[in-house]
Amino acid sequence: MQAVCDVLEQLLCEGTLRHYAIGGATAAGFHGEPLATRDVDVFVFIDPPAGSLLVTLDPLFSRLAQLGFSEFDEEGLLIHGLPVQLLSAATGLETEAVEQAMVVAWENHRLRVMRPEHLAAIALTVGRPKDRARLVYLAELPDFDHSRFAEILRRHGLQDRWQNWATALGLGQNQNS
Repeated sequence: MQAVCDVLEQLLCEGTLRHYAIGGATAAGFHGEPLATRDVDVFVFIDPPAGSLLVTLDPLFSRLAQLGFSEFDEEGLLIHGLPVQLLSAATGLETEAVEQAMVVAWENHRLRVMRPEHLAAIALTVGRPKDRARLVYLAELPDFDHSRFAEILRRHGLQDRWQNWATALGLGQNQNS
Protein backbone atom coordinates (compact mmCIF):
# COMPACT_ATOMS: atom_id res chain seq x y z
CA MET A 1 0.00 0.00 0.00
CA GLN A 2 2.84 2.38 0.82
CA ALA A 3 4.31 1.91 -2.67
CA VAL A 4 0.93 2.82 -4.21
CA CYS A 5 0.84 5.97 -2.11
CA ASP A 6 4.35 6.86 -3.22
CA VAL A 7 3.23 6.63 -6.86
CA LEU A 8 0.17 8.80 -6.16
CA GLU A 9 2.30 11.40 -4.39
CA GLN A 10 4.75 11.39 -7.32
CA LEU A 11 1.86 11.99 -9.75
CA LEU A 12 0.66 14.83 -7.54
CA CYS A 13 4.09 16.45 -7.28
CA GLU A 14 4.70 16.30 -11.02
CA GLY A 15 1.25 17.73 -11.82
CA THR A 16 -0.35 14.68 -13.44
CA LEU A 17 -2.90 14.78 -10.61
CA ARG A 18 -4.29 17.99 -9.15
CA HIS A 19 -5.70 16.22 -6.05
CA TYR A 20 -6.40 12.69 -4.93
CA ALA A 21 -7.84 10.91 -1.90
CA ILE A 22 -8.22 7.28 -1.00
CA GLY A 23 -11.86 6.37 -0.41
CA GLY A 24 -13.96 3.25 0.09
CA ALA A 25 -13.13 0.39 2.43
CA THR A 26 -9.39 1.13 2.34
CA ALA A 27 -9.96 4.64 3.69
CA ALA A 28 -12.47 3.37 6.26
CA GLY A 29 -9.81 0.96 7.50
CA PHE A 30 -7.43 3.85 8.17
CA HIS A 31 -9.93 5.25 10.67
CA GLY A 32 -10.47 2.02 12.60
CA GLU A 33 -9.89 -1.66 12.05
CA PRO A 34 -8.72 -2.78 8.59
CA LEU A 35 -11.61 -3.82 6.36
CA ALA A 36 -11.56 -6.50 3.69
CA THR A 37 -11.48 -5.06 0.21
CA ARG A 38 -10.48 -6.26 -3.21
CA ASP A 39 -9.07 -3.00 -4.51
CA VAL A 40 -8.13 0.52 -3.50
CA ASP A 41 -10.52 3.28 -4.58
CA VAL A 42 -8.69 6.49 -5.41
CA PHE A 43 -10.72 9.58 -6.25
CA VAL A 44 -8.75 12.00 -8.43
CA PHE A 45 -8.89 15.49 -9.89
CA ILE A 46 -7.34 15.93 -13.30
CA ASP A 47 -7.38 19.14 -15.30
CA PRO A 48 -9.06 18.80 -18.70
CA PRO A 49 -6.73 18.90 -21.70
CA ALA A 50 -6.10 22.37 -23.16
CA GLY A 51 -9.11 23.56 -25.16
CA SER A 52 -11.43 20.86 -23.78
CA LEU A 53 -14.21 21.02 -21.24
CA LEU A 54 -14.20 17.25 -20.72
CA VAL A 55 -12.00 15.53 -18.18
CA THR A 56 -10.46 12.26 -19.24
CA LEU A 57 -8.31 9.87 -17.26
CA ASP A 58 -6.22 9.10 -20.36
CA PRO A 59 -3.28 11.35 -19.34
CA LEU A 60 -3.18 9.64 -15.95
CA PHE A 61 -3.24 6.14 -17.46
CA SER A 62 -0.62 7.17 -20.03
CA ARG A 63 1.72 8.45 -17.30
CA LEU A 64 1.16 5.34 -15.21
CA ALA A 65 1.98 3.19 -18.27
CA GLN A 66 5.24 5.16 -18.66
CA LEU A 67 6.01 4.27 -15.04
CA GLY A 68 5.41 0.57 -15.85
CA PHE A 69 1.82 0.19 -14.65
CA SER A 70 -0.45 -0.90 -17.50
CA GLU A 71 -1.89 -4.24 -16.40
CA PHE A 72 -5.47 -4.40 -15.14
CA ASP A 73 -7.11 -6.85 -12.76
CA GLU A 74 -10.82 -6.47 -13.53
CA GLU A 75 -11.48 -2.70 -13.09
CA GLY A 76 -8.32 -2.00 -11.08
CA LEU A 77 -4.96 -0.98 -12.52
CA LEU A 78 -2.22 -3.01 -10.85
CA ILE A 79 0.22 -0.70 -9.09
CA HIS A 80 2.92 -2.69 -7.34
CA GLY A 81 0.59 -5.72 -7.44
CA LEU A 82 -2.37 -3.95 -5.82
CA PRO A 83 -5.53 -3.30 -7.89
CA VAL A 84 -6.24 0.45 -7.83
CA GLN A 85 -9.52 1.79 -9.14
CA LEU A 86 -8.98 5.38 -10.29
CA LEU A 87 -12.20 7.37 -10.22
CA SER A 88 -12.77 10.93 -11.36
CA ALA A 89 -14.30 12.68 -8.35
CA ALA A 90 -17.85 13.82 -9.10
CA THR A 91 -18.82 17.38 -8.31
CA GLY A 92 -20.39 18.05 -4.94
CA LEU A 93 -19.85 15.57 -2.14
CA GLU A 94 -16.97 13.61 -3.71
CA THR A 95 -15.14 16.80 -4.70
CA GLU A 96 -15.50 18.13 -1.17
CA ALA A 97 -14.29 14.81 0.26
CA VAL A 98 -11.14 14.93 -1.87
CA GLU A 99 -10.46 18.59 -1.11
CA GLN A 100 -10.87 18.06 2.65
CA ALA A 101 -9.01 14.74 2.83
CA MET A 102 -6.61 14.13 5.67
CA VAL A 103 -2.91 13.93 4.90
CA VAL A 104 -1.61 10.94 6.84
CA ALA A 105 1.97 9.88 7.51
CA TRP A 106 2.30 6.12 7.49
CA GLU A 107 5.69 4.47 8.00
CA ASN A 108 7.52 7.39 6.33
CA HIS A 109 5.03 7.50 3.48
CA ARG A 110 2.43 10.16 2.83
CA LEU A 111 -1.13 9.55 1.69
CA ARG A 112 -4.41 11.39 1.45
CA VAL A 113 -7.43 9.69 2.98
CA MET A 114 -11.06 10.81 2.99
CA ARG A 115 -12.41 11.72 6.41
CA PRO A 116 -14.79 9.20 8.00
CA GLU A 117 -17.68 11.70 7.91
CA HIS A 118 -17.32 12.10 4.13
CA LEU A 119 -16.97 8.34 3.68
CA ALA A 120 -20.21 7.87 5.63
CA ALA A 121 -22.04 10.48 3.52
CA ILE A 122 -20.80 8.87 0.30
CA ALA A 123 -21.92 5.44 1.56
CA LEU A 124 -25.31 7.00 2.23
CA THR A 125 -25.57 8.17 -1.39
CA VAL A 126 -24.45 4.85 -2.90
CA GLY A 127 -26.74 2.66 -0.82
CA ARG A 128 -25.49 -0.88 -1.50
CA PRO A 129 -25.71 -3.37 1.40
CA LYS A 130 -21.94 -3.10 1.98
CA ASP A 131 -22.32 0.69 2.13
CA ARG A 132 -24.96 0.36 4.83
CA ALA A 133 -22.58 -1.83 6.83
CA ARG A 134 -19.75 0.66 6.28
CA LEU A 135 -21.98 3.52 7.41
CA VAL A 136 -22.77 1.74 10.69
CA TYR A 137 -19.06 0.97 11.17
CA LEU A 138 -18.00 4.57 10.54
CA ALA A 139 -20.76 6.21 12.60
CA GLU A 140 -19.77 4.12 15.62
CA LEU A 141 -16.06 4.99 15.50
CA PRO A 142 -14.95 6.83 18.65
CA ASP A 143 -13.46 9.71 16.63
CA PHE A 144 -16.43 10.11 14.26
CA ASP A 145 -17.41 13.78 14.35
CA HIS A 146 -21.22 13.78 14.35
CA SER A 147 -21.38 17.57 14.11
CA ARG A 148 -19.18 17.56 11.00
CA PHE A 149 -21.29 14.74 9.56
CA ALA A 150 -24.50 16.69 10.20
CA GLU A 151 -23.03 19.72 8.41
CA ILE A 152 -22.00 17.58 5.41
CA LEU A 153 -25.51 16.11 5.27
CA ARG A 154 -27.03 19.61 5.39
CA ARG A 155 -24.75 20.99 2.64
CA HIS A 156 -25.57 18.11 0.32
CA GLY A 157 -29.28 17.75 1.10
CA LEU A 158 -28.97 14.30 2.67
CA GLN A 159 -30.70 14.85 6.03
CA ASP A 160 -33.93 13.02 5.12
CA ARG A 161 -32.07 10.06 3.68
CA TRP A 162 -29.90 9.92 6.80
CA GLN A 163 -32.93 10.00 9.10
CA ASN A 164 -34.48 7.08 7.20
CA TRP A 165 -31.25 5.07 7.27
CA ALA A 166 -30.45 5.92 10.89
CA THR A 167 -33.86 4.70 11.98
CA ALA A 168 -33.65 1.53 9.87
CA LEU A 169 -30.11 0.79 11.03
CA GLY A 170 -30.75 1.58 14.70
CA LEU A 171 -28.44 4.59 14.72
CA GLY A 172 -30.97 7.38 15.27
CA GLN A 173 -31.28 7.12 19.02
CA ASN A 174 -27.63 7.86 19.85
CA GLN A 175 -26.61 10.17 17.00
CA ASN A 176 -27.12 13.93 17.13
CA SER A 177 -27.05 14.36 13.35
